[in-house]
Amino acid sequence: MKRLALAGGSLVIIVLAAGAARQAADAQPFSRSRWIAENIGRLRFSGGVIPAGQAAVGHSGSIEPIQADPGTLPNFRVSHDIVPGPHGSGQAETQAEPFVAINPSNPSNLLAGYQDIRFEDGGARALTAAYSIDGGRKWKETMLPKLTKVTGGPYDRASDPWVAFGPDNRAYYVSIAFNETTPKNGVYVNASTNGGKTFGRPVEVHVNETSSAFDDKESMVVDSGDGSPFRGYVYVGWDDAGTGIEYVSRSRDNGTTYEEPVALDTAGNNIGIVMVVASNGTVYAFWNRVLGNEYAVVWAKSEDGGATWGTPAKVADIRAAGVPDLRTGDGLPMAAIDQNSGALYVVWQDARFTTGVDQAVICRSTNGGRTWSAPKRVSDGPSDAPSFTPAVAVTRDGKVGVAYYSMRNDPTRQFLVDHYLAISSDKGKTFAPSIRVSKATFDVRDAAIARGYFLGDYQGIVGGNTVFHPFFIATLKNSAIDSTTKQPDAFASRVTP
Repeated sequence: MKRLALAGGSLVIIVLAAGAARQAADAQPFSRSRWIAENIGRLRFSGGVIPAGQAAVGHSGSIEPIQADPGTLPNFRVSHDIVPGPHGSGQAETQAEPFVAINPSNPSNLLAGYQDIRFEDGGARALTAAYSIDGGRKWKETMLPKLTKVTGGPYDRASDPWVAFGPDNRAYYVSIAFNETTPKNGVYVNASTNGGKTFGRPVEVHVNETSSAFDDKESMVVDSGDGSPFRGYVYVGWDDAGTGIEYVSRSRDNGTTYEEPVALDTAGNNIGIVMVVASNGTVYAFWNRVLGNEYAVVWAKSEDGGATWGTPAKVADIRAAGVPDLRTGDGLPMAAIDQNSGALYVVWQDARFTTGVDQAVICRSTNGGRTWSAPKRVSDGPSDAPSFTPAVAVTRDGKVGVAYYSMRNDPTRQFLVDHYLAISSDKGKTFAPSIRVSKATFDVRDAAIARGYFLGDYQGIVGGNTVFHPFFIATLKNSAIDSTTKQPDAFASRVTP
């Protein structure tokens, strides 16, 4: 893997000043990566599409690790570099942006997605799906078909992989796809009828043909509630980076077609939508918004199957500082719902408890979002060690798990990272000491590059009956290209409280 010389980086660009002049660019052939780079000063983009911005430099060799004793939890390697070469300008052996879903009908059936062969100037050559039918111990991979050119599709690049299960073993994989030399881009969903073993062709959710419009940071959720009047509805959300508007489109025919999108928030500059569905069919959406001097996690809900949405309201202010030299989750929220009690949980990284150093924080609501608890720190490492890119899940027996990356074993240099899980047995009021998930501390400088070392601007975790399934990126395996470095791979684990 290559290493990058950086002065600093963070996931979501929040600068509100005007971007660079465009006259010179107008005379050049269209380049999506150049358009993104030129507009970073005034628009917001996810880490999945951000160009590196600086050139890679030679690898400096391994450094002596500072780490805890070897971890005792299983780390199952999921990714095995299945995308065929040559990769051109793609970063070989790179996986990033991991996510995972669990089959509500069969908790032994898991589905994961991640970027495969990351480009330094944004996106990936392919998106990979991996499924497990034994609770995450063994996995089989397949490239998402007919999306990018390497898989027989029309697009140069894809990004922001996100997976979900619906009823009757149906699985869905949503992504954004775009070209480098033409403006066309859009949101697409590939569906599976066999629990993620195979996928059909991508179905168009929304497409742009103009250079100034770019769909970004999409996600999805499917209503699987037996008692829901909207059972089987598929909800796909995204933001238009050109306008900052957050949208949701729904499918009422198992993903065969998608309806015209509904705008959730036209005020401010929005990014990072995530959604959960309650057992009664209420859909809750959460995202990150800049509006004037306000930088906050906001939410809205739909009680009519996504036809209309309520007025956005604030969960809490965001005070993210970012992690030097990394591109992380920053203020992007992740959310979960307890299907039994209806309790809502939202996490993000925030520096309010350790000034200038991000930690994983959580807010919860037990009354459908009417009120929210104050942000609470979940990560428990040293105050000078960043913890970042948290994700949250709830087991069927009501335990709450927050997964996050931490530099607690290398707080001074901040090169070495571990993966941790904090678990609450009292519905998020308190958390036990965090459990180390990664078997070994790993060097983040071996990760993919996206204007910073890039594990992803999100990660995955799901809760089964009593087991948590974290899904994350780590650089643990020796590179086949450069024996002095490691390569980033997707890993799964199993944690039983």
